[in-house]
Amino acid sequence: MKNKRGLIFSNGRNMLVLLVVSLIFTIFVIETNEANAANSLVLSTRYPGISAAKGEKITFPLQIKNNSNTGQIVNVEVYSHPENWHVSLRGSGRFIHQVFVDSMDYTSFDLVVNIPNDVEPGKYSLQVVAQSENGSGKDNLKININIAEGGAGNEELVAKYSELKGSSDATFKFKIDLTNNGNTEQVYSLGAQAEEGWQVSFKPSYENQEVASIGVGPGDTVSLEVTVKPPVNVKAGTYTIPVQAVSSASRVTEELKIIISGTYKMEFSTPSGKLNTDIVAGREKKVNLEVKNTGSAELNNINFSSSQPIDWSVTFEPESIPNLKPGESRQVTATIVAANKAIAGDYLVSLEAATQEVRSSADLRVTVKTSTLWGIIGFLIILAVIFAIYKAFQVFGRR
Repeated sequence: MKNKRGLIFSNGRNMLVLLVVSLIFTIFVIETNEANAANSLVLSTRYPGISAAKGEKITFPLQIKNNSNTGQIVNVEVYSHPENWHVSLRGSGRFIHQVFVDSMDYTSFDLVVNIPNDVEPGKYSLQVVAQSENGSGKDNLKININIAEGGAGNEELVAKYSELKGSSDATFKFKIDLTNNGNTEQVYSLGAQAEEGWQVSFKPSYENQEVASIGVGPGDTVSLEVTVKPPVNVKAGTYTIPVQAVSSASRVTEELKIIISGTYKMEFSTPSGKLNTDIVAGREKKVNLEVKNTGSAELNNINFSSSQPIDWSVTFEPESIPNLKPGESRQVTATIVAANKAIAGDYLVSLEAATQEVRSSADLRVTVKTSTLWGIIGFLIILAVIFAIYKAFQVFGRR
C-alpha cells in the first residue's frame, strides 16, 4: 500500500515539476515574442546629437529597419519638438507620414528641422516615433541639438594671412579656407564690403575662373583665393575689407587688412629735359640735374651713381638725399671729367638715382671737343711754316 502511495506521490511531484517548467517556457516564449515584436522595427540616424546655429536648416537622414519576416507599413511622426521650431518628415522631396519597409530590409527618409533665428543658446531635443500600422512593432528616436553661445559654429572662414602690405599699384592676393562643419551641403554666396573703387574677386585655388558662389559638402573645406585691387588714387594707410560667405543657414565673415605704403616713383633728369652736353678733353663739366618724387610714398636714402667711359670720372653734389616727400624735387649737380686723351666725338654717360624701392636713370650724351689752346698752337705752327717758306723763297729766288 505504501509503495502504491509513494508511486502516486512521486508521479504527482513529477507532474508538478513538468507544469512549472511548461509555465516558465510559455512565459519565456511570450516575452521573447513580445521582445521580437517590439524590436521588429529599428529607427535610427547616424548623428543623433549635433551642434547647430541660430536660423540654420538641418536635414537628418533617418532609417527604419524591419527585422520581421513580413513587409510592414509604418506610421511615422515627430512626437515632440521645441516650441516655434518648424519640423517635417520628407521622402523623395515630399512630406510623408507613412513608409513601407520590406521584410528584413530598411527604408530611408529625412527629418528636416528649421531652427528659429531668435532661439536661445542651450540644449534642445526632438522625438520621432515609428509604429507598424498593424501594431506589431514600434520604436522611437531622440535627437539632441546643442545651440552654442553666439549661435555660429557650423561654418568657418579663415584667412591664412589676414594682413598684407604693398604699394598702391600692387595687387593683393589672400588665401582663405571656407569650412562647412554641418551635416548637410551648403551653397555660399561670396562677397565683400569694400569702399568704392576697390575691386574684390573670388576664385577656387588653382583655378582661373572667378565665382560668386560655391557649394561645400558636410564636413568639407574649400580653399579660395581672394584678389583685391585698390583704387588708382588710393592714399597710403591701413584699410580693412570684410569678406563674407552667406548660406541659407548662416553668415560667416573674415576681415582682410591691407596696408598701403604708397607708390614709389621717381624722375631723374635735367630741369629742361635736355640730355646732351659737350666737354673738352681733360676738362670738367658741371651738369645740373633734378630728382623728383612723383609717387605717393616718401623716398628715403636716395643715392647717386654713374657709368662712364674709361679714365673718365663723375661726382655728385650732394652725394645723397636723406628724404624726399611726395611731389618734392631737389637739385643735384653732376661734375663730369673727361679723359686727357679723349678723342673728339660723342660719348655716353649714364647717371642713376636709386632707393631701396625704386630707381631712375638719365643717359647723357657728351660730345668731346679738342682744346682751343691746341687750336691756337696749331694755327701758329701753320703760320710759322708759311713764313719759313716765304723766307726761303726770297733767299733762293734772288739767286
